[in-house]
Amino acid sequence: MRHSVTMQQRAVVAALAAGLLSAPQVPAFHGSPAMAQTPQLKPNPQIQVEYSPPKNNAAAGQAQYNDFMVIYAWLRVRRPLEEIQTLLAPLRLPRPIKIEVDTCGAERRAYVPGGPVTVCYELIDKIQKTADVIKGNDSLKQTVIVGTFTQAVLHELAYGIFDALQVPVWGRIDDAADRLAAFVLLQFSGEVAHTAMIGSAEFFLLSRKTWTGSAFADADSPEGQRFYNFLCIAYGGDQLDFGGWAQAPQGKDPLLPKFRAVQCPHEYQQIRAAFNLRIMPYVDPDVLLQVKAGQWFLPGEVSK
Repeated sequence: MRHSVTMQQRAVVAALAAGLLSAPQVPAFHGSPAMAQTPQLKPNPQIQVEYSPPKNNAAAGQAQYNDFMVIYAWLRVRRPLEEIQTLLAPLRLPRPIKIEVDTCGAERRAYVPGGPVTVCYELIDKIQKTADVIKGNDSLKQTVIVGTFTQAVLHELAYGIFDALQVPVWGRIDDAADRLAAFVLLQFSGEVAHTAMIGSAEFFLLSRKTWTGSAFADADSPEGQRFYNFLCIAYGGDQLDFGGWAQAPQGKDPLLPKFRAVQCPHEYQQIRAAFNLRIMPYVDPDVLLQVKAGQWFLPGEVSK
């Protein structure tokens, strides 16, 4: 049985690479070249990546396994973790951190100190299915998938960075991980930050604000804070690019409520001070300049 599953996995990957899978299955996962034209930088040797083949969960059914296999094929061709591995080339870590995509049985697997950082097929599947409601705008669909995936990876990776660098975290570690993910995006690449922020915001709206719970913008919310932490750091760090989030469209509420928006510049400065103290000593400034100059996404994935 193990041999037959392996053969099936190889067949799906080969089919995608050859363009033989039909587009209606997962439209946004098809037609992309292997990787974007990233700068000629060496990947961070302390960040290891692995795409584990999906596991067939009998309780979830064959249909889910088939969906995960298509995602697995896309990952093997598109290689997004390798791009993040290179994006983070300036970060000099004292020990390896492994990022893996795996079957979790849930949308998230908690980080265990010293262990791998995991992005779950269940979450990627949810991102893809949420983006599937977008019709007639394949570029936006690509932005939602790639941008939200990037945000999710950096959020999970933040736990490993806190662990490896022994960064003290005051308050909820989930909040700290969201803030670090957003701040790293803003510092390392404006293009990646814009696409990840816009993609995540669109995903949040498309999922009818169910991704992070209720009481979404309340600073004391146990889960709802997460999405707004991410938006708030982006808004506080770059109001020229993200200022529209605090403006109310006619007849609608703003994406970032005014009472929270006014706090965001202060929150951004707080995370900047902590980053400069605890993490910036491990960042190579010359390599960082090369990263900032790079193109990290494919043309169809970049939010306009």
